[in-house]
This record gives sequence, C-alpha cells and structure tokens, in this order.
Amino acid sequence: MERIWTNWYLASEGVENDAVVQSAQAAEQLINPDYDHTRQLSDQNLAGVRELNGLLVSYNQLGVAQAATLTQEQLVNAENLLAGAAGEWLVDQAVKSVAAAVFHNVILPCKYDRNRPVGDNQIDNLVITSTGIYCIEVKVRKIAGKLFDFNRLGRGIYDQISYHKEALTQVLQPMGISPNFIKTIVVVINRLGNDDFKLKNQEDLQRAGSQVVKLSVLNLFLSNDGFALLNQQQIRAIEQAIQSQRLPDRRTYPANVRFKLTQAHLDKARQISQAVRLGIPLAQNVTYHGRLNDYPLTGLTGKQQNMLWLIVGRLYGFGCGMLQLTRSELRTGAGYGGRDFLRLDQQLSELAEFMQQSKLFQKAKYEDKKLTVSVSKKYSFLFNGCTKDFTCWNYQLLRRISLNNAKTLFRKLLQVSAAGCYQVSFEQLREILAVPDSYSNYEVMRNKINPAVLQLVPFFGNLSYEVVKSGKANKIVGITFTFDKFSPEELLTLREWHKYSTNISANSHLSLTEQLKAEKILEKNFGDCLK
Repeated sequence: MERIWTNWYLASEGVENDAVVQSAQAAEQLINPDYDHTRQLSDQNLAGVRELNGLLVSYNQLGVAQAATLTQEQLVNAENLLAGAAGEWLVDQAVKSVAAAVFHNVILPCKYDRNRPVGDNQIDNLVITSTGIYCIEVKVRKIAGKLFDFNRLGRGIYDQISYHKEALTQVLQPMGISPNFIKTIVVVINRLGNDDFKLKNQEDLQRAGSQVVKLSVLNLFLSNDGFALLNQQQIRAIEQAIQSQRLPDRRTYPANVRFKLTQAHLDKARQISQAVRLGIPLAQNVTYHGRLNDYPLTGLTGKQQNMLWLIVGRLYGFGCGMLQLTRSELRTGAGYGGRDFLRLDQQLSELAEFMQQSKLFQKAKYEDKKLTVSVSKKYSFLFNGCTKDFTCWNYQLLRRISLNNAKTLFRKLLQVSAAGCYQVSFEQLREILAVPDSYSNYEVMRNKINPAVLQLVPFFGNLSYEVVKSGKANKIVGITFTFDKFSPEELLTLREWHKYSTNISANSHLSLTEQLKAEKILEKNFGDCLK
C-alpha cells in the first residue's frame, strides 16, 4: 500500500524531552491557535494530535493506504511531558514577584554513591530569595476528588528531594554556603484546574525536611519563610555558580517523539477526513482554490487535461515541494489505455511546457519518463489551504467526461454547487473555455455549450441555462446556468446509476430526444464503473 504521512513525527530514542514538549506545543497551536498553558496543563492537552491520529487510524482501516500513526504509549508520554512542563511554567510565573533569581529545569552534576559516582540531577524549579535557596519538585496530577494522597507518589519522591539538596550542596560547597540555606518544596498542581483539594499523608515528607504546598499558596509561603539570610552579593554569586555548573538537558524516554506537523499536513487531513466519511481514496480527491478554474487550458487535449488535474490533485497540501510522477503513474492514474508511448511522451512534454509557461509552477519538466513539478511560491495558495474558496471533486468523474468544454463547465458549476447558479458574461465564458475567435457566439452555443450540458445533466439536477441578449441584433452577452443546490462533497463519491439516470429523466428542460442522447452518453462514459 502507498505510504502517506510518514514524516509528521519522528520516533527515536534520541529525541529529548524538551523536543517533545516544544514540538507538541507547536503542533497543538497549529491545530488550535488558542492553545495556551492552561490547555497544556489540562487532561486534554494533546486533543488536536489525538484527533488527527485517530483519523489516520481510521483511514488505514480502509486498506487503500498506510499512514504512520502514534501508539497509545507515545500519546500518553507526550501528554505527561506537556503537563509537567506547563506546571513548571506556572511555578515560574508564581514566584517571579518574590524571587531574586528563578531557574527552570536545572540539570546539575551530582556524585551519588560508590555505585553511581558521577551523574546529574534534574530540578524542576530553582528559586533564590533572601531567605534561602529553594529546590521545587512539581507534581502535576489529575485530582478528580477533594483529596490528594501523597502515598500515590511512592517512595521515589524521598530520593528526589534528597538528591536535589545533595546536588545543590555540592555545587555551592566551594563558596562556603551552608546546606541549611538549601530548602526543598513539593508543589502539587491539579490538571483539572481547580485548586480546592486537600493534601493527605504529607507528614513523612515534612519530617524529611520538605515543605508541601499547593500552587495557590506557593508565593505566600516564600514571602513569609523566615528572615533575610542572604545578601545581594551572595545571591549573585549563587546565581553565577548555578549558571556555570548547569548542564544541558539530554533526558529522553523510549516513547519520545518529535512532532513535525505542518499546515500542509492539516490541509491534507481534510481530504483524509473526506476519505474516511465517504470512502474515497486520496488519489481520486482533487482539491484546489476555485480561482484555478478560471485559468484557460488553451491547446490542451482531453487526455492532457486529465493528466493536468491528476497532477493538481497530487499537489494539494504539498506546499512548494518537488513532486515527481513517472510516466507509468500518470498513464495509469489518467486512464490512458493507448500503447503509443512515443505519443504519450510527446503529450507529457507538451503538458510540462504548458505548465511552465503558465507561471503557476516554479518547475515543470518531463524527461527520462518522469514529470517533475513544483508550485510557484506566488501561486502556492491555489494548491494549499482549506478555506471556503476551495473546491473538490472525484477525479474519476472528470476523467470520464469526454468533451473538453464539459470538463471545464463541470468544474465551474461544481464550484458554485451550494448556490445552484452560475452567471457569467459570454466574453468571459469564451475565455475560460478557450474558444477560438473564429467561432460566433451562436456557434459556441450549438457546438460547445449544448453538447457539454448533455454530458453534465446526470450530475446536476434540473440543469438548464438561459442566455442574455442585448441590442437590436440580439447579441448574446451573458449566460446563466441553474441547477438544484447540493453539497460539493456529493460529487466526491460515485453514486448509484439510477441517481444519475433519474437526473436525466426528471429534467423537464430536456426534450425526449435530448434525454435519450444524454442516457447514451452516460452509458458510454460511465457504464463500466457505475453499474
């Protein structure tokens, strides 16, 4: 199966904890611009990524492609790291008004014992005030009830606070700073946001010399913790010593991932959502900005138009990256059944030249049986995005429409499907359809518009048109197409045959002869895939 979305995250044992947090924050902010530290602390702090991952899991179950997805362990790990970082940030904000110096996520060298003579120790928050040096251990937990039981932390908490004090003592010992100045605090923060819980079984920690407080009273505790013991010169010296001894944070966990989510991924996620809901493979979903429909495809054959829109479909959500498609991929995707490969190569070369001259593409070149394409940065908005101006349709529908004018009109009508009306000046319509100047307006109606309408009536209920004439000569100056309103997503899936056949027979604007002709066209173009 085709591999998609293989690069939206990196899973490696070398991914550091900070990289997980920073990349997860960026991913959530991309999905939800209102994402802040409050959301980061909550038990839904990775909601956007979880929803996206669930979408990819569902898409994989369709069996048409294989996307890289996160495990539950990887998701929970990222959520815990995000919550922990948010809690530490909240502590930083709480103590700034009373602290002379604040350090966050401090790694200090530490000699533990004979079994581990050299190591390091991580302190969540380190605060220096005139009353002492405070090592703060932050515990972020989901507290649904009214009590937080410290027995939930296990015996490891005692080692943590002991090692914090030992590491800092070793750093400050050469300065003659007494260990009595070093104090430890355990701060408990509720991920659910409320702070009205009570603490239980914290006495053992207090007997071990550590204070236990909730975030809401941390500032007050520091403000009232004894008399001034350290002068400004000592505080600056302690700050410099910590800064000079501080080590980079290289901590990792086996489940760490670095998120690499981009706007292009989110754009593509729209198509994946449609694929899951409607069962349409991504390769058949052509999505782009509606302004692209106004670009005349002068000189392109029907097969070249098919290949062009196949390429446009693949470029959606691709940014300005370099897309490469082989002759075989283009031939198969566009349903090209001929065996004249020299002619096919010529058509692809002509198509690449047309694309290059259009200025829409930074590069479009066909050589060595490969077409290489990249979108111009100036026009990348036509191929990347997810706004109301974007349109989408099933490639198999356009590919099987046999007339070039019908292909173009199909795209224009679908663009206004929610309104059920397309009104355009005849001059502009001639330009969009790339009609030669030698054609009179009446010839355009007879040879271009009428045949195109017969190909499109199965897909647009009650499709009809009315021309606007002006002057004594009754010159055609405009045309209005009307049809039943519908969601454009309806033409992302191939409906049952009777649906399209009914649209023909129920169209009162068609004569019986026209209805029979439209039925024959539908049978010829779509009979093998709809029945």
